[in-house]
Amino acid sequence: MRADKRGTLWIDITELFGEFAVASHPTGVSRVIINLSDALGAEPGHFDKVQPIFWHPVLRRPLAVEEPGLGPLASFFPALRSEYARSGAISLQMRSGIKKGLITAIPKPIRFRVFPYLNGVTRFLGWARQAGMRVGPIEFTSRDCLFVPGSFWLDGYAPRLGALARAKGAAVVGFVHDVLLLSNPEWLPVRHGQQFRRGVEAFLPHCSAIVCNSSYTRGELKKHAKRAQNVAIDVCRLADSTHLPANGCFPQALAGLPGQRYALLVSTLTARKNHRLAVAAWQKLWNRFGENTPWLVFVGGGGPDPMLADLLARPTSYGDRIVQLPDVDDAALEDLYANAWITLYPSLGEGYGLPVAEALARGKACLTTRCGGIGEVSTDLTDLISPSDPEELAERVARYLENPIELAGREEQIRKHFRPTRWNETARAVRKVLEDSTLRRSVL
Repeated sequence: MRADKRGTLWIDITELFGEFAVASHPTGVSRVIINLSDALGAEPGHFDKVQPIFWHPVLRRPLAVEEPGLGPLASFFPALRSEYARSGAISLQMRSGIKKGLITAIPKPIRFRVFPYLNGVTRFLGWARQAGMRVGPIEFTSRDCLFVPGSFWLDGYAPRLGALARAKGAAVVGFVHDVLLLSNPEWLPVRHGQQFRRGVEAFLPHCSAIVCNSSYTRGELKKHAKRAQNVAIDVCRLADSTHLPANGCFPQALAGLPGQRYALLVSTLTARKNHRLAVAAWQKLWNRFGENTPWLVFVGGGGPDPMLADLLARPTSYGDRIVQLPDVDDAALEDLYANAWITLYPSLGEGYGLPVAEALARGKACLTTRCGGIGEVSTDLTDLISPSDPEELAERVARYLENPIELAGREEQIRKHFRPTRWNETARAVRKVLEDSTLRRSVL
């Protein structure tokens, strides 16, 4: 597959194949990859075409699906897991034990050749052959641009991919969503921080430019990654609006909740997201309001940290008012936002804080910390809370509970002054970075 006269924008989507082998809808970074890729494809701008690519872990080279391609990623990937099930493809899950230990001890290229179902890409290729899809290697040219919008530090392939593109004279642009694994490595196991550091040191030197989601992330990247100090870093605001209307797709687990007050917290269940603060606040609210206590809905997967798990193990302390929803698709999430009484986001650290922007874009009051880049979402339309004081959070919630007119006024202020960002706007800003990088490379 060769680029056309004006060049091709190649977008790396490798990690999506691993995620959608076990999931049916995107979350976190994968949502950004899918929506941004589709928006760039809808308006190619300087480029003749926009083509998603993925890294083959055995052949160690990038591949792409030939025409007509995958189509819109927002439609293709959510349906992929169902297609796997329909074709009888083997699950990626592997139980712990001696067998797992022996298999994972095999070097990855050999492991994925022998057990292709263990890797998202090799599993997809097996299914694609059955589905009649044609897949082939790609060739970079000096008119092209490689864009890596996701987790460039995963699986260790991005440096090799970037080197291949640069060797052919193509521009390379990476997206850095946050650098928390460098600034606050204590929030995750040590190996994660080490993996991220290796990715930064090995991949970023290949980049002609870097895109960040906030000025905060840009500053942190310059501070903690010497490799990024001599690379142009642009800030492009992420989209927070959606084309999906609320249409009654309320999760079955909450069938009795519409019409009742609930606070919505959209985030993975990790210690950094600080769900424990919300639980502690709800214990105080239950002691004060009893049956009039609003519900608290956690939307997001992941395993809770031990302290949070201990709090959730005592439902009588918060009146059983907390509900966890680990598997919510975009349509159901829109209904949850539409019916939410208020939203919360007590995170300890963020590169940007997209759930805060999503709440404001839907006219919902958001009680949030200002850690990291969250303050760049809005300087005056969020309700600031301390990340360490559950009493303060309980008081802020109680204030809206006892003063509905004040809450209505806050919502009206948000609707009047907050300007939602759409994916075509984000894509336009990112595309300018990609085009400028490509033009600079072609001149060189």
